[in-house]
Amino acid sequence: MRSAPQVLIPWNPAEAITVSQGAAIARKSPRTVREWAARYDIGRRVVGGDWMLSRVALLMLLESNGAALAAYLAGDRESQAVTDYFRRAEV
Repeated sequence: MRSAPQVLIPWNPAEAITVSQGAAIARKSPRTVREWAARYDIGRRVVGGDWMLSRVALLMLLESNGAALAAYLAGDRESQAVTDYFRRAEV
């Protein structure tokens, strides 16, 4: 059985961005980014039902770095492939 994606776990407000912020970064519509959040597990619903995205996971997705994204979603926050994205996202 597959474990739940570890997006925004542990919660880090500096990493979390709104769908609108993610849309601006990706230069896509908020609807597209919301769909990505659900399809690719780059975000999650928080209290109140609003979607929040991981700035780190969004960058991984935009750069088509599936290996780094898979590691991030598995809970890896220490490998260089993942920490490089945290550094670049200034988190």
